[in-house]
Amino acid sequence: MGKTVCIILNYNDAPTAIGLVRELAGSREIDEILVVDNHSSDGSWEELSALRGMPGVSLARTRENGGYGAGNQAGIQLAVERWDPEYVIIANPDIHVTDGCIRRVKEALAGTECAAVGSAMVRSPEGKRLFSYWDLLPFWRDLFDTGPVTRRLLKPWLITPLNRLPEGGTPGSRLVGAVPGSFFMLKMSAFPGKWGETVFDRKVFLYCEEKILARKLEKRGLGAVLVTDAEYVHAHSVSIDKSTSGAAAKQKILHRSKLYYYRRYLGAGPVRMAAARIYLAAVYGEVWILSRVFRLKW
Repeated sequence: MGKTVCIILNYNDAPTAIGLVRELAGSREIDEILVVDNHSSDGSWEELSALRGMPGVSLARTRENGGYGAGNQAGIQLAVERWDPEYVIIANPDIHVTDGCIRRVKEALAGTECAAVGSAMVRSPEGKRLFSYWDLLPFWRDLFDTGPVTRRLLKPWLITPLNRLPEGGTPGSRLVGAVPGSFFMLKMSAFPGKWGETVFDRKVFLYCEEKILARKLEKRGLGAVLVTDAEYVHAHSVSIDKSTSGAAAKQKILHRSKLYYYRRYLGAGPVRMAAARIYLAAVYGEVWILSRVFRLKW
């Protein structure tokens, strides 16, 4: 059986990345751990040197911080060159995952012919169930899914209930549109040759990477599988907060990525793009008021 490589992308959060490496170092499901420092500005690269010499752990550093997609893409290409893995795990530093969960995702990927990406259910450190998948929505519905209020009001129209999703190839698995980027696994046989060099769109700095990947796979008749009887823990936005603080600042980055996604992957023309800009400007104002005036967090 081929190797499984876990890529952990770090930016200005070395203690969290080191903690995850030490958690996973004894894993029976992971053969190699590759920590990619995304050109941190806080001395993380020097801190990560504490991992040198650990069996099965390698370090790499990008020449610049090109964002989530570019950093993970650099890791994927290095992993393919060094180990030619059967599976590649993309993991945020702020997750906690067990061998049992990893094994279930592997089984679902191996047993679901059309699946190229796999993941599991997500919960918070406090035990709260977090969102674990997206539908691939058409333009207008995806736009409404961006606003905090419309997303809640229109939820039945924007997300398919778990029990109504198509079944995957193994018991307890379902086919979904896209899965969160905090933890997922790639079946590398689905990314032969040049495909393996373009898993992520390097023009997107942060946000929407998962839907972009899902749209690429959709064109090839492939998709994502979600294991519903296994879960991992995600301390949501802990790593992102190290480089981007404040809900409004994050919203600005999200909106830039959304507009790129609409134009490049949903084929939105001038009229729809203008409507998206107006709507997203209103959403930004809403988020600014909720976060600055009412001190709400999400």
